[in-house]
Amino acid sequence: MAKKIVLALVAAVFLIGGLVSCKKAESVASYKIGVVVAQTGNYAGLGSQFLEGMQLMVDNVNGAGGVNGIPLEVMIYDNKSEATEATLAAKKLIEVDQVHVLIEGTVTAIGMTIVPLANESGVPTVILSGTGLLDDQLGAWVFRPAGTEDNYIAKSLDYMSQELGISKYATLIENSGYGQGGKVYLPQRSPDYGMTIVEEQYFDPGATDLTPQLTNIKNSEAQLIFVWGSSPTAGMAVKQARELGISLPIMATPPQVMPDMLASFGESYEVEPPLLATTTKMDIWEQLPDSDRYKALCRDFVQLFMERYDHRPSLWQMLGAQYITFIEDGLKRAEITSTDVAEIRSQLRDALESTKDLQLLTSIYTMSPEDHFGQVEQTLVIVTFKDGEMVYLP
Repeated sequence: MAKKIVLALVAAVFLIGGLVSCKKAESVASYKIGVVVAQTGNYAGLGSQFLEGMQLMVDNVNGAGGVNGIPLEVMIYDNKSEATEATLAAKKLIEVDQVHVLIEGTVTAIGMTIVPLANESGVPTVILSGTGLLDDQLGAWVFRPAGTEDNYIAKSLDYMSQELGISKYATLIENSGYGQGGKVYLPQRSPDYGMTIVEEQYFDPGATDLTPQLTNIKNSEAQLIFVWGSSPTAGMAVKQARELGISLPIMATPPQVMPDMLASFGESYEVEPPLLATTTKMDIWEQLPDSDRYKALCRDFVQLFMERYDHRPSLWQMLGAQYITFIEDGLKRAEITSTDVAEIRSQLRDALESTKDLQLLTSIYTMSPEDHFGQVEQTLVIVTFKDGEMVYLP
C-alpha cells in the first residue's frame, strides 16, 4: 500500500510539473499594438499617411507568420488632432484594451502629451516627434526612433555656407513644437558655419497670408530665407515669397517636400532660384550610388508601398512603417513566454532599450538607458526641384 501511495505521489508531482511547464510555455494570441493618431481635425492628412505605412508593415509581418509565430493586432483610436483626446485614447488603450505597446503617430505637440501617462502606466510607447529638445523628457518607457532637427540643420547650414557662400540669412519659423527646434538650434549652430541670422519671423500653422513677414525679410540684409515648418503654410510661404518678387534662395525642412506639399506648391518650388531642402534618401533612392547601403532598403520599401497604394510614400508613411519594424525587432529579441500584460510590457521595454545597430529606413539606431532616440548617423540629403522632379544634390 505504501509503495502504491509513493508511486501515486510521484505521478502527481510529474503531472503538476507538466501542467506548470505547459503554463510557462503558454503564449498570447496576439501582440496588441495600440495606435493613437489623427484621423480627423487639422492633422488628419498626416495621420492617414502614418496609418498607411504602419498597416502595410503590419500586414507584411503577419503575412510572414507574425513575430515568433504570434500575429500583430492593431487597435487604432482617433486623437482628433487634439492633445486631450490623445491622452484619453491612450488611457483607454492601456487600461481597457490592455495593449502591450503604444504608438502615437501624429506630431510632436500631441505625442509628448502621452509621455507622462506612458511612464506612469509602465507601457512601452513610441512617439512621432521630430525634435531632440524634448529627449530628456521621454522617461524610461518612451522611445522615438525618428529624426532630429540638429542633424538636418548641420546638413542645411553646411550647404548654405560651402556651396552658396551665404553669410547672412533670415528665418521664417512655424509656431509649433516642431518649429521650436528651428528657433533654438539655428541661432546656436549658425556661428559654427560663419553665418548670422539678420531677420527672424514667425507664422502660425493655418495662417493664410505671410505678406508682412516676407516683406520684413525682403527689406533686410538676408541673402537666403530658411523656412521651417510642417504645416501647409510652410509650403505656401515659398509661393507667396515668389509672388512678392523675392528672388532669394529658400531652404526648407523635410515636411515641406512631402507629396501633398508638392502637389499644392510644386510649381512655386521650381521658380528660379528653385527651392532647396533636406529630405530622406527614400525620396531620391534611384539617384543614389549602388554603394549606398540605404539604396536597396529604400527601393524595397518604395516598391512594396507602391504595389499596394499606387503612389510613392511620404515621410509620415515611411515613419509609420519604421515604427512597426522597430517594435517587431524588439518583440523578436524579448523572448516573451508570459501571458501577463505587465510582464510583456516590461520585457518589451527592456528589449527596445537594448536595440543595437538596427538599420531602419531613416538611419541606424542604438538605444540605451540614457538615449531613447538612438540615431547613430545622419543620412539626410539636399535636393532641389526641376521639371516636376526632386533632384539630388550630392
